[in-house]
Amino acid sequence: MAIYINGIGAISPQETKNNRVFLETILEYSSAYLPISEPNYKDYIDPKDMRRMSKIIRNGIAAARISLDDSGLKMPEAIITGTGLGCAIDTEKFLISMAENKESLLTPTNFIQSTHNTIGGSIAIGLGCHHYNMTYVHRGFSFETAVHDAMMMMQANEIQNALVGGFDEMTDNHIVLLKSSGDYQKNGFSNFELKQASCSGTIVGQGASFFVLEKEKKPNSYAQLLDIKMLYKPKSKLQIQETILAFLAKNNLNPENIDLLLMGYNGIHAETRIYNAIADELFAKKTIAWFKHLCGEYYTASAFGTWVAAQILQKQQLPESILYMGKNEGEINTILLYNQFQQEEHSLILFSKC
Repeated sequence: MAIYINGIGAISPQETKNNRVFLETILEYSSAYLPISEPNYKDYIDPKDMRRMSKIIRNGIAAARISLDDSGLKMPEAIITGTGLGCAIDTEKFLISMAENKESLLTPTNFIQSTHNTIGGSIAIGLGCHHYNMTYVHRGFSFETAVHDAMMMMQANEIQNALVGGFDEMTDNHIVLLKSSGDYQKNGFSNFELKQASCSGTIVGQGASFFVLEKEKKPNSYAQLLDIKMLYKPKSKLQIQETILAFLAKNNLNPENIDLLLMGYNGIHAETRIYNAIADELFAKKTIAWFKHLCGEYYTASAFGTWVAAQILQKQQLPESILYMGKNEGEINTILLYNQFQQEEHSLILFSKC
């Protein structure tokens, strides 16, 4: 069954607020993790409501509003979100307050806004939406699970459209834990170092990306969402390859039919070896693009990758900033997004031109 991406919205470390502009100016940072390029929140949120909102809530609502406005949809029949950490800053504030105040005299605001479904609820309240509302917290599968839920509901004719998003934010405390693993850089990076795998690891990122999925194709549709597949802790490279081939065959495709392979290269050597093996052995001579050097690594980075895929298919543009290998030429009809998170959660998302 056909499912179309009819609206997109992304708040990220790059200038992605305006969907008419596709990665024309690339922002580079030297900070410990990539900050958000913030929009003018007053364009999307009533200033009276904004006072008590943390940045991740503001970013989530802004991204959702952008996608809804982009699609022309006023009221979604479902709001489905995915996140790995949720509202991490509010969670930390509440826990620190508990420790400092010895579990007494606690303000409720940080606790209320610390739950993972705060953004989904805040979007619904702002829209007056009383329909299905779900948040998935499945580590590196969080966004994919949200998309899968929406697809199943549409295939079952329970809904005709859905607002689906993925979001995560980073905190100074959490990045200390991440860097202890050795996979994350202690300083900033350059795009060249990350691409050549000459850096000491990946860079941490954050962001919020939302999409309007509908069963109806419209003149402004970005792409068709064909299928999605998740693979947890594959035992070998061979299992990954077999999963990819079976996934494509299920959709009456083979590696030759893929015009662009969009992969989550992030500078971690163990992951780079897997990406390179898949590219060399299954998709030889195919054009390869990447995206995590622009948004950083985080649980729902594949949501930003989905935003990139949708823009490529609609605009038929492949910016040099995301070209990893191959030539930027020819029509792009089919994109396979392959992402992995901490070498455990592997996901495949298949897109086609409308």
